[in-house]
Amino acid sequence: MFRGIILFLFTLLGLATGVFGLDAVKGSQGTDVGVQGDELPSIHWDALGNLQVTIALVNKYRTAHQVSELTWNTTLAQYAANAAYPCKFGHSNGPYGETLAGSNTINNPEWYIWYLYDENKDYDFKNPKVPNPATAHFTQLVWASTKQMGCAFIEGCKDVKYQLWCEFVPKGSTGSQLAYRNNVKPADKTKEIPGMPPAHI
Repeated sequence: MFRGIILFLFTLLGLATGVFGLDAVKGSQGTDVGVQGDELPSIHWDALGNLQVTIALVNKYRTAHQVSELTWNTTLAQYAANAAYPCKFGHSNGPYGETLAGSNTINNPEWYIWYLYDENKDYDFKNPKVPNPATAHFTQLVWASTKQMGCAFIEGCKDVKYQLWCEFVPKGSTGSQLAYRNNVKPADKTKEIPGMPPAHI
């Protein structure tokens, strides 16, 4: 399904990178990869238009996992935009929970939310491994004590063309195994769990 796609993921707990294709991207450790030619990247960070779908999808997943919905925080979205704009695809090391995902081919921010959530297949709800970079995106999305999020989507960076940056408060995917058990609840199978959205818009 993902042949030819190069997808990159980061979490605050460490590097969790999925690569589909033959070539790894230069600069994925946070070096300055720059913009394409003389063109500046375009960036979107408000809750209107294409970014409204990100919080809507996150909240559908949170409802399925029996936790409260998040509200959009413009300050977080602006922070994400400022962190993304230099085209340094690596963690900002700021005060918030942070997830990053990007590729050179997929231009739908909603698709990245689905991909991050899909890590749930590797999460052990009864005996969670903590910390676990392989599932830290998923756990941040559904972390019960997190209340707000803000995202920015950037297009046009040289080596990772499309990037979705999301910030969360309070920060999730942190603490002891007990914290994970209290904050990451199994999905209620009677609730809607959306499937994969289109990769392109």
